[in-house]
Amino acid sequence: MAVFGVWKDGFLQVNGTDLSDHVREMSLDTGVAELPDNVHGGNTMKVRSGLEEWTINVTFLQDFAASKVDAIMDAAGGVGHAGFNVIIGADKTTSVSATNPRYSGSAILASYRPLGGPHGGNLEATAVFRAAGDLTRQTA
Repeated sequence: MAVFGVWKDGFLQVNGTDLSDHVREMSLDTGVAELPDNVHGGNTMKVRSGLEEWTINVTFLQDFAASKVDAIMDAAGGVGHAGFNVIIGADKTTSVSATNPRYSGSAILASYRPLGGPHGGNLEATAVFRAAGDLTRQTA
């Protein structure tokens, strides 16, 4: 079994712009809604799968220059507006393959914190992207 190793070359593209060089931390979370599936006479609380959901959480080093973090979040329509494409991957230096997949989908900017961080620390921005369409796993 191959282990990925140190994660240092992740990929994040938001609305067509590669912001990988500004990302401090990111995650892709996937799941499904749990729907009750128990009935009278049963002894077990059961659930079945509902709709799929996915979220991308990102912490950026903030940059207010054109085509950088703040401008891209604004160009994406701001919080809660129409969907745009987001792509996330483990390694931008290696071709997309079965061992280096990328995940893409239409998302909305569910929340954006343009200013944050401790006194004397890095100015950080956080963004949460939520599903506005299906998530696709790309291997080629």
